[in-house]
Amino acid sequence: MEGRRKSPARRVAVAGVVGALYVVLSLAVAPIAFGPLQFRVGEALKPLVIKHPVLIPAFGVGTVIINLFSPFAGLLELAFMPAVDVAGGALCWLIARTVGGAFGTYLASFVYAVFTAAGVGVVLHVAAGLPYLPSFASVAVSEAILLLAGNALLVRRV
Repeated sequence: MEGRRKSPARRVAVAGVVGALYVVLSLAVAPIAFGPLQFRVGEALKPLVIKHPVLIPAFGVGTVIINLFSPFAGLLELAFMPAVDVAGGALCWLIARTVGGAFGTYLASFVYAVFTAAGVGVVLHVAAGLPYLPSFASVAVSEAILLLAGNALLVRRV
């Protein structure tokens, strides 16, 4: 997506493809994509918002789609979590842009991971009755691993 200015249609198409890839990668590990011990491989794509903010809404839409398969599907999963993803993506992009450099991208990815884990912790607490802090902590570990790995593998290359 680098280089000369891309058409709006192309940007939307690329966002759609990345959003679809997020869904496919997350569904590929569906047994461990939900609950307090979740590991959604698609999360590794999220740091791409650092260089391509057009992808921010794609992750929101992707979250709606993947959460249709959640055992906790409901208003929190289908409205709150997409809003968390969009807000987290915007925050990630803003931090990376403000701080700059490689450190900024890793800090932004880490903040996005923690922000997402905080949202998932709320869902697990309200929808499943699980304690908030342990749910947040377990999801934060997997989110941090995936987003930092995604940053290392994708941000400078794509």
